[in-house]
Parts: sequence; C-alpha cells; structure tokens
Amino acid sequence: TQVMSDSLGGNAKTLMFVNISPADYNVEETVSSLTYASRVKLITNNADKSQESEEINLLKRVIQELRASGGKSELMEKENLDF
Repeated sequence: TQVMSDSLGGNAKTLMFVNISPADYNVEETVSSLTYASRVKLITNNADKSQESEEINLLKRVIQELRASGGKSELMEKENLDF
C-alpha cells in the first residue's frame, strides 16, 4: 500500500488487478485482498496535466532546434546550456 500511495491518491489514473485463490488455505489472504480492493475502488481523483516548468519548455525548444539544424543550437549558447 505504501508503494502505491502516489498512484492511489495523487495525480494519476490507476488500474488495479487483484489475484484471488479458490484454495481453502488461501481464504484469509483472498479476503484481505478483496477488502483492500473494495476500499481502493472508493478512491476518486482527478488526473490533471501538470504545468511544465520554464526549464522543460526551454529544453524542448533546444531539442527542436537541434533536430532542425543538425546539431547546432543558438539557444544552448544563449542560455549557457552544456550537456
């Protein structure tokens, strides 16, 4: 549950598969899994597109410029970007 906390309550759509067993010696584990799955099913969240930072937008423009110019970028020189 701790591993999934960002997915279940954060800004994401989550799909969950629950494995159950028909064997009588797995009844306790099956009931526990189904209980957890029914609680998770009640969680609702709205996934929104994250706002991109200025740095990400700059890097996207540099990538476009590099692709268009064959490897030379004025933006990289202007912004002192060195990769």
